[in-house]
Amino acid sequence: MSHSERVPRAARVMRWVARIWGALITVAALIMVFTPDPYATEPISLRDGFLLSLWGVAILGLLLAWRWEVVGGIVTIATMVVRELAWVVLYGDWLVNFLIMWVVVVPPAVLFLMSWRLERGGLHGKGCASHG
Repeated sequence: MSHSERVPRAARVMRWVARIWGALITVAALIMVFTPDPYATEPISLRDGFLLSLWGVAILGLLLAWRWEVVGGIVTIATMVVRELAWVVLYGDWLVNFLIMWVVVVPPAVLFLMSWRLERGGLHGKGCASHG
């Protein structure tokens, strides 16, 4: 039996959904980075650059997850938490609009973690069968 036959179908589907989602996020982020804001009158401040770079690290985590699902998923989620905490520390408040980025960036990281877990035998070590 080949490796792909032993991996649960749900894990393969989750992994590919996460990969495609992560690739689309990466493309969108690259477009934003390389398309200058026509209305910008001043360069980005150091603290804003730092906060934006944390989103970049979160997206890098999604790319890492193609090879190392756990590492990439954890890097993405942890970086998003650090980014929110950094915003609160640097600006003294928080904006609910940031949840939009969470809805876009975090789900594929969770899917990577779930697919990794399913591939390794489910939640109880012997599959996802319910207890009778």
